[in-house]
Amino acid sequence: MLSEVQRLLVAACWQREPKAWLERELARAELPLTAAERAALAAVDADGLAVTRLLVQKLRLQRLLLGDQAAAAAFAHDAAAFLATFRAYVDAVPAVAVFPSEEATAFRAFVGPAGG
Repeated sequence: MLSEVQRLLVAACWQREPKAWLERELARAELPLTAAERAALAAVDADGLAVTRLLVQKLRLQRLLLGDQAAAAAFAHDAAAFLATFRAYVDAVPAVAVFPSEEATAFRAFVGPAGG
């Protein structure tokens, strides 16, 4: 069903290795997919999924830096350290925020009171 196809594509874009994750998921016989849906998902381009993941991460970073001055300052002070924390956040917290303030709130909850 289309909603399951969409769910799998979105979930794949949250993974460090989206294509490999999608292939593992497609190997699960219990997924409620038709043969045509399985074939379409199996044919998804690995580079396309990887680029989509990067675009989602870029948008999340932009939202965060616009929504949290402390995060923006931490990024400006030590980009490498900040990005290590941000990557852990992206891996742990699904992308659901629409507005910068929502991304900032989710990031602050992830890093805790000590900051990031």
